Amino acid sequence: MIIAIDGPAGSGKTTVGRMVADVLGFALVDTGLFYRAVTVEARQRGIAADDVTALMRMLGELRIEINTSPSAGRAGPLLSIDGRDISAAAHDPAIAAELSRISGIPEVRRLLIEPQRRAAPGDAVILGRDIGTVIFPDADVKFFFTAPAAERVARRRRELDEARGSATPDAVLEQEVEARDRADQEREVAPLRPATDAIIVATESKSVRQVFDEVMARLPKH
Repeated sequence: MIIAIDGPAGSGKTTVGRMVADVLGFALVDTGLFYRAVTVEARQRGIAADDVTALMRMLGELRIEINTSPSAGRAGPLLSIDGRDISAAAHDPAIAAELSRISGIPEVRRLLIEPQRRAAPGDAVILGRDIGTVIFPDADVKFFFTAPAAERVARRRRELDEARGSATPDAVLEQEVEARDRADQEREVAPLRPATDAIIVATESKSVRQVFDEVMARLPKH
């Protein structure tokens, strides 16, 4: 079974998706990690975010590895390039502007479609922004999470503070969320939008448990 969960940054899809995958014994594939890996490596190599030729050449050389265990990040590296753990760098708010530009490049998005599909080994919860519309349009069930920007910034701050053990200024996170929202909605290829058959889940003012229960109740019996 493929469970697709799409939504903007901070909408709760990662936290809830991890819980769903853990309970069901499914793999968890966060497709946004592919774009983060490309961005981190481009920064490492000094490649500009708008240098499409260099980015495509680099992509042909990369071996991006995603840990699909729901406990990834807590037990072992979450994201690696050629065996090198880049988990921390991939979630640094400092990469937000470049991440938005790189993830909006049509050639990059097209080249990453198949790696994202191959990352789902059978039963899986797939997280992203175009899973139900592009990556797995025939997913068994599709969810689309929504939440106001202010609430998503607060959630993003909690996630980063827990992961890094230090406070992240709200202004930095607001810029990150705004940049991602703008890029997601305005990009030419696969803009952020719910699939026509997606179940809309409004996560505003709901606890993680409430959202989790709502998702579990809508899953097909198997």
